[in-house]
Amino acid sequence: MGDGTLRVWDVKGAVCRLAIPAHKAEILSCDWCKYDQNIVATGSVDCSVCVWDMRNVRQPVNQLLGHTYAIRRVKFSPFSKTLLASCSYDFTVRFWDYSRNQPLLDTVEHHSEFVCGLDFNLHIPNQVVDCSWDETVKIYTPACLSAATHSTAP
Repeated sequence: MGDGTLRVWDVKGAVCRLAIPAHKAEILSCDWCKYDQNIVATGSVDCSVCVWDMRNVRQPVNQLLGHTYAIRRVKFSPFSKTLLASCSYDFTVRFWDYSRNQPLLDTVEHHSEFVCGLDFNLHIPNQVVDCSWDETVKIYTPACLSAATHSTAP
């Protein structure tokens, strides 16, 4: 919805089970953590990514700030339990470790237009693909995701 609320629905009963006032503006993306069924990240027009623990939604586990325009997509890594990526209309892709006090690991700027799509390769650890309104698709492994700088989940 455009009101900044994250809603968790019971699709069988068509009932909203949980409504979280997650952002001050529209949420454009969300993703579940692959290692913890209780952790969800949201990305918003308010330029922030919030990480939520569904067991305690009074405040986010972390609020990730740095983008200067709306967050178009958030995606958790399938290989590291606290790593996520976000892409934005500010032409950047950012990599975060939400468990750290200073969570920003890297900012990738290789597009000349809005970055609107993002995903991790399920078959090659730490390989990322993104796409942009500049009509390009980039496949890469960010330097911040090397084995020496970021541990993978067991």
